[in-house]
Amino acid sequence: MRKKIKFVLITLIGVSAFASLIIFNFNLYKKPETLESVKDISLFVDYNNGTIKTRTNFTLDNGKTTAFDALEKWCIIIYDDFGWGIIVRAIDGVSGSWIYRNPNLFVSSSILHKTF
Repeated sequence: MRKKIKFVLITLIGVSAFASLIIFNFNLYKKPETLESVKDISLFVDYNNGTIKTRTNFTLDNGKTTAFDALEKWCIIIYDDFGWGIIVRAIDGVSGSWIYRNPNLFVSSSILHKTF
């Protein structure tokens, strides 16, 4: 009888801990707030072969205001969307390790789905 109570108690503690972990993880992710519109944007794509594509003074709107959206507007890109971020594989047929620079922050390793 005592073993049965101990087993039930350990099972309840285990199930409670697992349920708490699941609930915590579901509440952890919050979709980042995006701006409805961003104006006066400049995009510079350096292909590291002497070619630099420049687009200046353009606007992103309709909530599509990430660096990825700016790149997608002006370039042909190949990318993988994993839900947690986008990895750019090639820009205008040129593949390699991409770096996204913003004066206020630094993100590298091809992850461009950062709201600015």
